[in-house]
Amino acid sequence: MKRGSFLIGLACLLMVTLPASSQPFPGSDDFGSPFIPRQPEYRPRIGLDEAVRRVQRETGGRILSAEAVQGPGAPAYRIKVLLPSGRVRVIVVDSGQ
Repeated sequence: MKRGSFLIGLACLLMVTLPASSQPFPGSDDFGSPFIPRQPEYRPRIGLDEAVRRVQRETGGRILSAEAVQGPGAPAYRIKVLLPSGRVRVIVVDSGQ
């Protein structure tokens, strides 16, 4: 019982101390309707072919596979390469580089 009374008291205290905002919902139009802003179209600075050439040039290895993947922000390229030492390595290249 004490816990329930405490939570109700805390909720009442927060309602009294928090000011009411007359501003519309953030990300809304003039009428208060929420909308989703359009994301700018992303254009990669380098293509998959260029990313493959860079990895091959920097490692001296043989490219086994290459594909475009979605990175945390911008698209990226996942490139699997066979190194001269015989090891296989996966290198992720950001398309914005």
